[in-house]
Amino acid sequence: MTPSFRLARLLNATLLTGLFTLTPGLRAELVKVKVAMIPTLEAAPLIIAKDKGFFARQNLDVDIQTGTSGATILPGVLSGQYDIGYANVVSDLQAIDRKLPLLLLHAAYSHPLTAEKDPYKIYVAADSKLTDPRQLATANIGTPYINNISEWSTKKALENLGVSDFSALRWTKVSGEDAYSSVKSGAIDAVWLAQPAGAAAVKAGLKPLLAVNSGSMPGAVGGYFITSKRFAAANPETLAHFNQAISQANAYVTQHGDEGRDAVIRQFHFDRDLVYAAPLNDFPDDAGIDKLKVIASDLARYGLIKSTPDVQAIFWQTTTR
Repeated sequence: MTPSFRLARLLNATLLTGLFTLTPGLRAELVKVKVAMIPTLEAAPLIIAKDKGFFARQNLDVDIQTGTSGATILPGVLSGQYDIGYANVVSDLQAIDRKLPLLLLHAAYSHPLTAEKDPYKIYVAADSKLTDPRQLATANIGTPYINNISEWSTKKALENLGVSDFSALRWTKVSGEDAYSSVKSGAIDAVWLAQPAGAAAVKAGLKPLLAVNSGSMPGAVGGYFITSKRFAAANPETLAHFNQAISQANAYVTQHGDEGRDAVIRQFHFDRDLVYAAPLNDFPDDAGIDKLKVIASDLARYGLIKSTPDVQAIFWQTTTR
């Protein structure tokens, strides 16, 4: 466990003791918190934390709101529309690279260790001429996320396979069923997808060629909950309680994956068969700081950020010293 996370645990314990030391017979009023999340399977612990009462036991009344992407959630966090939000690690580091006053709170998910358990993959047509993942280095790949996590995870995974030249790699923005039809028609060579879109792609006749989470950096945190520096300064107890509940929820979903699946089905009205056909990412308690340093360095090499940050300084816990 990193020093900043040990500090967070100590801070959490101190704040929790102070909050619940109340006059006998009195109960603290629940603190309302607006949290934005994108509709993916990685939302499972957040929903479980609300449904199972983990937030309520931390004195929080959490309103889960849906954003279309981390890119749309980040401005909402800065404006105060949301108190806490979610964005993938690349969006987080790009926002911080632009000097936006944001802080990372807690790991939302991390990459699995094996391709078999990896929910994020690149898919090709059943009769595709691409048969070796290394051929993707010269392909036109569709993705919902241009200049973002798709590019980092794909290039990193291909580098791990010995590829070094990406000059012919192209990206095309696609989403929804257009992603599947564009691959099958040959308009694009492949498509990068999370879940449950990946399970839908397989149902539509595509096949996986490259597992990008486990292939890029097994065990790395792929997304974080975030807040603004303004909210953090005014609400340290709330953030301590939020982190405590998410730690509990991450551990719970790790042990009860199907309950996590059912939670996202209820929240986002996902197709049950697709959700149950999809593997889940891991849900850690550790911030993954060592691997975050490597990701930041990669992003600078790929031109996705201008400079690498001091990753210890971009977590909320380090501001509470």
